[in-house]
This record gives sequence, C-alpha cells and structure tokens, in this order.
Amino acid sequence: MSYLVFARKWRPLTFDDVIGQEHITDTLKKAIEKNRVAHAFIFTGTRGVGKTTSARILARALNCEKGPTPNPCGVCTSCKDVLSGASFDVLEIDGASNNSVDDIRELRDNIGYSSMGGKYRIFVIDEVHMLSKPAFNALLKTLEEPPKNVIFIFATTEPQKIPQTIHSRCQRYDFRRIGAEKILERLIYICTAEKINFERSALMLVARKAEGSMRDALSLLDQVYSFCRENLTEKEVRSVLGLVGMEIFERVMDAVAEKNAVPALKLIQEVLVQGFDLQEFIQGIQEHVRNLLFARIPGALESRGIELDADTIQKFEASAKRFSEGDLLRMSEIIKKAEYDLKWSAFPRFVAELMLLKLTYLDSTVSVEQLIKALGDPQQTSSVNIENLNNYSDSKKNQPEIETDPVSSQSDPEPVSSVQNNFKEEEFSEAGSVGVAQDNASVPIVPLEDLRDRWTDFLELLLKEHPNLGSFLSLASIGSISSDVIELKFCADYRFQYLEVSKRQNRNEIIRLLQQFTGHQLDLEIILDVNAAKQENTNYIKQIANIPSTIDDQIEKEPIIKTILEIFDGEIL
Repeated sequence: MSYLVFARKWRPLTFDDVIGQEHITDTLKKAIEKNRVAHAFIFTGTRGVGKTTSARILARALNCEKGPTPNPCGVCTSCKDVLSGASFDVLEIDGASNNSVDDIRELRDNIGYSSMGGKYRIFVIDEVHMLSKPAFNALLKTLEEPPKNVIFIFATTEPQKIPQTIHSRCQRYDFRRIGAEKILERLIYICTAEKINFERSALMLVARKAEGSMRDALSLLDQVYSFCRENLTEKEVRSVLGLVGMEIFERVMDAVAEKNAVPALKLIQEVLVQGFDLQEFIQGIQEHVRNLLFARIPGALESRGIELDADTIQKFEASAKRFSEGDLLRMSEIIKKAEYDLKWSAFPRFVAELMLLKLTYLDSTVSVEQLIKALGDPQQTSSVNIENLNNYSDSKKNQPEIETDPVSSQSDPEPVSSVQNNFKEEEFSEAGSVGVAQDNASVPIVPLEDLRDRWTDFLELLLKEHPNLGSFLSLASIGSISSDVIELKFCADYRFQYLEVSKRQNRNEIIRLLQQFTGHQLDLEIILDVNAAKQENTNYIKQIANIPSTIDDQIEKEPIIKTILEIFDGEIL
C-alpha cells in the first residue's frame, strides 16, 4: 500500500474530531438531533480549517444506516462509500473546473433523480465562488425550492464573491482560524500515536508556521518528520522551515542593550548568508520582544497557554531586566512598522538594517511620575538622570544638542525620553505661576508703567530667543495694562498669529519673559479684536530681527529658490 500523508491519515471522521470549530459542529449536531437540517449551507473560512471535512461528516451523519445521527458509525456501507468517494448519493464537485452554466444545468437536471439507498442526496460544491454569474443564476430557482431530501453544501474561501441572492437562500457557517495552542495539542496527540519523539518547542514552531490551518500543520509535520526521522528537535525544525535561530534574536537584544550598532548590522549579513527570509527574521524579533515584554509582567508568560521550560523562562526574565516596559513597547512599534514597510520596499535589506539602527539608538524611557518627582528634588533629579542617561550617553556624544522651540511644540510626549541634565531652578508662587528668576542679571528690569514705551525693547528680547514667536507678537497692540494683567490685541487679519501666540506653551513663554522684563508677577490676556488696527511698527521689528513678514519674502531671500524661479521663469503661488 502506498504511503498515506498525515493530512489524509488523520483527517477527522466525526464532528468531535474537528479541532477549533465547536461553534459549528455543536450547531450541526443539535440540528441533526432535532431534525432541523437546512437544505443549503455555505461553509466559509481560510484554507485547511475543516470546511470540506465537515461537509463530508455531515453527509455521512445524514445518510448513515443508523441515522440521521450526529455520530456516524463509519462502518456501514453508506459511511464507507462516502469516505471512499464512491457514494452515488453524495456528489462532490470542484467549482473551479466546473464553473460554467452548462455544468450547473446538467447538475440541475440530475437533482430530480431519487437516491440510491441513502436518505438524502447531497451536493458538495467546493470553491463555489469560482462559478460564473450565469451559473449562479441557473442555480437560484433550484436552490430556493429544491426537491425533497436534496441538500447543497457550498465551501469557499472567498464568500464576498458569492451573490447575495445565493447567500439569502443558505445558512452560513464561518470557520475560524485554529489557535496555535489547539494545533499544538493535536500535533502532540498525533506524534504520541505515531510513536514519534519530539520536543514541545519544535511542535510549537510547526503550529505557529501553520498560521491557523490544521491541514498545513499536518503537512509541515510530515515534512519535518521526514528530515528528523524519529526525534523532532527545535534546531532541526528551524532548519527545515527556514526559521531564524533563537540565539540570533538574543544577540540582537544584546546589541540593543549595549547601544552598539556594529554587531546588530553584522547579523543582517549573517541572516542573509544562511538563506533566511527577512520577513521571517523580523517576525521572529517581534515574537522575541513580545516574550520579553511578558517576562516583565509577573505570571504573563505562564498564562499564555504555551508551556515553556524553566530555563527558557529564566533566560527571558534575565534579558528583560535590561529594558523597561516602555522601551519594549516602543521597540514593538518600530518592528511592527518595519514588517509593514518590508512588503512594499524595493530594498528590503535596508528596511531591516534601519529597524536595527532605530532599536540600537532608542533612548531609554523615563516616566512622567519620575520626572515630576525629580523636578521637586534636585538630588533625585541627578539620580534619575544618571540612571537613565548613562546607558546611552556614549552614543550621543557626537550628536548636537537640539533646543526645542515652543512654537514648534504642540504637546508634551508621554513617556518622556532623553531627560536634560541642566534643570533650571525657578521659584513658584502659591498660585502655581512661575516666579521671576533672581539670578538673571543680564535682563533689565523695566517699570510696569514704562512697558508701553519700552514695548519694542521687549519684542527685541523675545526675537533673540524665539524669532518666530517675536515676529508673531510684533503684530499685536497693547490694550490695557494693570498691576497683574496685560491685554494684547490682534486684528482680524492676523488670526493665524493670534492662534500661534495663544497656544499654552507659547503664551507661558511670553509670560515668563515679561516677568523677567518687568520684575512683576503678570498674566497675559490675548484677544482677537475685529476693530483693532494693523500695527505700523512691524517694519521696525522686521528690521531688528531680519525676519520676513510673509512666506513670499522668506522664499525670495533664499538664493537657491530665487535662482530656480529665474531659470524656470516661475512664480510663488
């Protein structure tokens, strides 16, 4: 007798043998028991999840000599004929190769014949979505009013291609992808029955590689068993299936922890030389980071439903201690984006290399609670900085420091990365507003009553620190001035400038400089006044800061853009 592959040898024979589809098999069993079997079904789902198998089990359950019964005997003549494909009452049709209207008409003409011993005539059409539109139309009337004891079962992987007129005449059952844990249980059962020695981790790799398909899992098991013979090991399974070894991922995380990009980039070359697929490599890193993240959560690894040996758990926990939960979450986002970009990139190697560089130079995370606590305690500030910054300070030595302008900042990120070491001490009043820095001797103190006359001096100070913010404020006029509130007005033509200055962070920066400039605790009230006149001092302010008032002026001052405009006889729109 010729060799029978596992996918055929271990094909389910009863509803109880169908793995992971209990929501369907239980419904069908109860329908048979109550004699409420519909005349037409649509079985839909991805490949290898049990659609055609369930259709055959249903056919045997209905035509079994002891039935209809939810548990066909499998030994009577009817059951044996269905299993061997020799039954005259159960006809399986390939919709991909018999998809014309003539094929359906021939089928319709044969429906009226009586059964050959069975209780039902059952027509199973596989890949029914491949039927042509005229073929579907030819089937409609028969499907709506079929002869007595005739049942249709349509199996498809693409239900959206079936016309709604067919859908409305059938009961639809959606077969789910089978979980890796359930596939693993089935593989363990089969290997035990076949007397195959195995490592649990090796079968877990097969289960994950199957991606929810039991038939694919059995085919892969057949493949790795042919290579490994009597003992399935994780190392050999990885070799057969083209999966990257765990030690590669451990070396990647070592390089990330050490902030050393050189060994990380060398790993890409090693992976390609060994013939591994970059998509598999990135997915493997993603799974490894996931395990490290769960290792940071007590009991999470054990609660996933996948048994890991004690040594593996200890390795994950030891490696995870080098990273915070925030670091691992950000790493997961970087890897996830790289996995998506790899599908559309013409240069996939660079995508993988760029991912490793981002992981390597990723700054450590400091929580907002730590930062707030550090701001209130100078000694704590120093300890937070040393603890979180020393790990990657060497990689930052040659990078220039970037000062964040309030104009370009919209919101404070959380968690906060790269905490600066030079916190400025500021006094805080009981109301919570920022006090005047007492040690800033370079800023002249201007009496509040002279502020209107010295307004251009303040604008000059603001322009030096924040040019864009100063140019926006130069378009405002001073309204009323009280002992604690200064009113600024923008005309309707300067709505954009009004909105920029009114942003919380920009407004707070102006208040800070005003308090330094006047030596008073002040608040700022910014108003958009439709009756306010345009400012006449903007040319003076522009001359001080050398800032163009419009985008056109700014573009014309750029020599490269000006040359391009002259060469192509262009204009600014």
